[in-house]
Amino acid sequence: MSERLPTIEQHEAWQPTPEQLPALPTAEQAEPLRPGETDPLQRLETARNDVEQSVGRDNPLERLQASEKAAQPAVPTHINQELKSITLRRELQQLRRQLPAPQRALSKLIHQPIIRAVSEATGQTVSRPSGLLGGGLVAFIGTSGYLYLARHQGFTYNYTVFLALFVGGFALGLLLEFFVHLATSRHPSES
Repeated sequence: MSERLPTIEQHEAWQPTPEQLPALPTAEQAEPLRPGETDPLQRLETARNDVEQSVGRDNPLERLQASEKAAQPAVPTHINQELKSITLRRELQQLRRQLPAPQRALSKLIHQPIIRAVSEATGQTVSRPSGLLGGGLVAFIGTSGYLYLARHQGFTYNYTVFLALFVGGFALGLLLEFFVHLATSRHPSES
């Protein structure tokens, strides 16, 4: 009951060679067309021409790409000042909606363009940590000494001395920062 399956060699030996295969009939050997029947070769050529014409004029892939391009809005290729300001306004508007009324009013005041420009300009110059540290130290040590002298020598304390010492210390701190920067930065000629 158990039949053995043929081996690969037996299977390959069983397959007919191209010479053993029956040849297809030629056009002369083919049976003639029946009345009312069209030639299959003509139908094939007609269908092939129709497909070539429809692909050339109405390609679905091209239609899909054109519809995708039309559906997408124009995207700016670079970020300009107008785009930055629009984005800033939208973000501020979204954040202000979450704030209570007093903070919302303060936010509107603080984020005015003039106030913002002044704040950013002073933020880069006035609030230097080295200047503030120098101004604070000189003002503290100087006014402490001045107060000691005023108490023991008997003259009145002048409050503008604190302001003058703070400004002088601030300038001294900025100068020290500049000299440290010059000393520690690498010069292009040293490379």
